[in-house]
Amino acid sequence: MKKIGLYIHIPFCEKKCDYCNFVSFCKPIESKLQYIDCLIKEITMQSVKFEDYEVDTIFIGGGTPSCLPAGAINKILNAVYRNFKVLTSAEITIECNPNSLTFQKFQEYRKARINRLSIGLQAYGNKLLKLVGRLHTKKQFDDAIRHAKIMGFKNISADIILGIPKQTLFDVKREIKHLLKLGLNHISAYGLIVEDGTKLSENLKNGKYKLPSEKAQIKMYDYVAKTLKKHGINRYEVSNFAKIGYESRHNLKYWTNQEYLGLGLTASSYVSGTRWKNTDNFDDYLLQVHNCKLERYEEETLSKEDLIEERIMLALRTSKGIDLEQFKKDFGYDLLQKKHSQIEALKNGNFVEILDGRLFCTDAGFKVLNQIILNLVD
Repeated sequence: MKKIGLYIHIPFCEKKCDYCNFVSFCKPIESKLQYIDCLIKEITMQSVKFEDYEVDTIFIGGGTPSCLPAGAINKILNAVYRNFKVLTSAEITIECNPNSLTFQKFQEYRKARINRLSIGLQAYGNKLLKLVGRLHTKKQFDDAIRHAKIMGFKNISADIILGIPKQTLFDVKREIKHLLKLGLNHISAYGLIVEDGTKLSENLKNGKYKLPSEKAQIKMYDYVAKTLKKHGINRYEVSNFAKIGYESRHNLKYWTNQEYLGLGLTASSYVSGTRWKNTDNFDDYLLQVHNCKLERYEEETLSKEDLIEERIMLALRTSKGIDLEQFKKDFGYDLLQKKHSQIEALKNGNFVEILDGRLFCTDAGFKVLNQIILNLVD
């Protein structure tokens, strides 16, 4: 049977972080319960179209899924298990914030068959956490990791952000040293993106603080990549590092053009070469599900040219890069021949390498990834 991943969006937060532009918001408990009921109904509705698929990954993201009331996650996943063919070996991830985790919730997650936790640290320093509007403290993060391990969770990831205002290389070194001490198997290190309309963007415009220099941010990223590699935590995607066997199987679906179905408000899907998303309007979502008429937004069936461009763009984000023979087989397009001069120039500059039939970025190449992609897709 064909394999598919499920993404389940929980759009609620206890507080909007200053840098966040995701579809998430604070709502009363009544709205959360109403949303959960609609989400379960959507799960039932959509499952009919995917009877020929087996689910091998589930990712519950947000928002902050861990802010849902006790029992909600178990209820949602039970609906998935009733309606979809979920493999016993499936990777099942939930995103969590340290301040909303309790022993009771860890027990619930274990009961619901969740086997991977993605815990948002963002910065290991209370001043930096407060600066970007996070609710938790570094102690709460440490407690969350300790409690997760006590409850038997072995596959635990932490997210950090590089380039936070007032952040220094010393701060990043302290974060990485501490995460290594905790023995985590997966670390995501994202460069801060300043989005229009966020509180962070307004504060920067008003001169409340400023970002670290580009040079400083590159030093932060270099330090993270080199230090984690020394400890057996290897970069497998430009912002993601893992011990062997602990790579995020769900996120790899996005980077390798595998199929996934999005469930919930604003969730995106990619099935049979077609991409679409659900509405990002809360009330519209509830109404559409209630009427059993869930509309598709921004729907597009990708052309061969689109697929070629996406394969190049996404594969080069990963350490394995592009399988040149498979690329030629899938698209009838010899990338080495078509882009010979560009690839030779990139090789000469030590930005890409070709080994065992794969074209991939070097350490230097990952720093200028966007330029490399532009060279190969134009």
